[in-house]
Amino acid sequence: MKTAFVCLTSLFGAGSLLILCSLSAMSVSAQTFVNRTYDAGLDAMWQGNGVAAADYDGDGDLDVYLVSRLTHDDFNPRTWNRLYRNNGDGTFTETTLEAGVRAEFLPSFSRKLFGNKWSASWGDYDRDGDPDLFLTNVGPEILFRNNGDGTFSDVSEEAGINAGLPASDENETSGGTWWDYNLDGYLDLYVSSWVGRNRFYRNNQDGTFTDIAPETGLDYLDQTLLSMSWDVDDDGLPDLYLANDFGPNRFLKNLGDDEFEDITDAIGLGDDGESMGLAFGDVNGDLLPELFISNNATRRDQKLNTFYLGSQDWPLIDVAETYGIANTDWAWGSEFADADLDGDLDLFVVNGILLENNTPNRYFRNMYREEGALRWADESTSSGMNGRDESHGLLVFDSNDDGALDLLITNWGTPVYFLQNQGSSRRWLKVNLVGVQSNPHGFGSEIRVASGSSVQNRFYNGVDYLGQSIQPAHFGMGSDASYEYIEVVWPGGFRERFDGGPSSRIVTLVEGTGTPITTTVKDNSVVSGRVDIYPNPASQTLFIEAEDAIKWEVLDLMGRKVAVSIGPVGMRSTVNVATWASGLYVVRITRGATNRTEIHLIPIVN
Repeated sequence: MKTAFVCLTSLFGAGSLLILCSLSAMSVSAQTFVNRTYDAGLDAMWQGNGVAAADYDGDGDLDVYLVSRLTHDDFNPRTWNRLYRNNGDGTFTETTLEAGVRAEFLPSFSRKLFGNKWSASWGDYDRDGDPDLFLTNVGPEILFRNNGDGTFSDVSEEAGINAGLPASDENETSGGTWWDYNLDGYLDLYVSSWVGRNRFYRNNQDGTFTDIAPETGLDYLDQTLLSMSWDVDDDGLPDLYLANDFGPNRFLKNLGDDEFEDITDAIGLGDDGESMGLAFGDVNGDLLPELFISNNATRRDQKLNTFYLGSQDWPLIDVAETYGIANTDWAWGSEFADADLDGDLDLFVVNGILLENNTPNRYFRNMYREEGALRWADESTSSGMNGRDESHGLLVFDSNDDGALDLLITNWGTPVYFLQNQGSSRRWLKVNLVGVQSNPHGFGSEIRVASGSSVQNRFYNGVDYLGQSIQPAHFGMGSDASYEYIEVVWPGGFRERFDGGPSSRIVTLVEGTGTPITTTVKDNSVVSGRVDIYPNPASQTLFIEAEDAIKWEVLDLMGRKVAVSIGPVGMRSTVNVATWASGLYVVRITRGATNRTEIHLIPIVN
């Protein structure tokens, strides 16, 4: 048996679109983090649970949504969920109210042990080109559809997300995972419950969902905190792994035709601890995924963390104690990510619990590149990662497009930690995926980057503890100034190879197009003007507003210009698209005196 990547479906032709944005790497030392919560304008977010990132407004940088664990109280700002727009200069502006995503209308049930509001998951469920937002709660869940103009609409009722649930429902719904289980190109949704039954929503491709958990047998009462798709046997069908707080975890093999088989015992992934977070990735360069499970390890009678090495044979073996990462206290969010840009994945773990808030968060540096064998070096203190508040949620993302990964950590009773990576002189590469026949973000894809020193692998599903993000797959490139090629296995198993190029770039790959489009240099200069491109999708007329832009142009996916700006572009431009063929189009906008270039993908439906 081959342990392999997550795969969904693709039926399109060969080739793809490359969009490159050059950025410069910083020269200060690697894996050093500085707390910039107050400087960045994020200090209002207290008592957090889930956290997730996506570019909701289409301006080219990652915005963040943070969930407060407490029932909303108009008179207590610490209970408010918050959406922060990334300003592109290292700071954020809260836009929750103007975007319409505060979720202040939820019923006020009694306070629950682990919170009344839980998670945030980004996913383009309606395939209109922008990320929508799903929130889990005690009581009804919320699906916010992105209107494409910076605002959202609550479509929970019309989408059928809470169909059949009573108004008095006090299920403690913990997480939502977007995945395309049936390979139709539309994102389905698995909803985990800490108290109550899990739900499984099939996307009907018309803006509605049907709960098929009972008929598929996936309506478990397992106190599931997190679910993750993983095509464990490389058959092209995405399987599902459930991390359960009490009792063994479950691995459900996708047999097709809405049938699943529990193969947990055969694969050896039961892990009967109190599972919280999952970190998933290739940490030792063998192109097979490793799995780290954070558990409650504060008492002797409780299960330590689990670390499974990737293997072609079942069952997988837990080696956490061998590698010194078994005990990280009461652990929650965990992620593999290349903090020092040396080409291997490091490990982050956050922890803490009631009355036990003096244990440090952890950063384990992967020494594989330096020593030729896997070893984890605990650099929590020297890196500045060792915050001692009660931490739960963890988001690893590049907040300022400098190629170095930053951290956003939610704390139970104090403001968030926003830990900015002070960078590295090493090179990097970030890869955006845009599915055409596949789901819009390429959730379930495998991405391989070959360079002079290695072939690196990423398994892309966007899943975090109590969150799911839409962000580029990140690769540290060490001293490699270029890469030889990128190979993507799109959902369903279609392999596509892209030519190489210089590193320290952002590369966007659009499935099945074959022609590269290269932008001009993108820098981190402050750009104050707003860009609005609407409606999204467009059918007859497209409007482009770019306050500080020098020019704009629209290209089809073959790289051909189909419209260009004429005259001043600060005013609203009107583009007649009535005769254009349906499909994705690239709007390329050059802004400011520094020629900062932004790329926006807009669907045209005629």
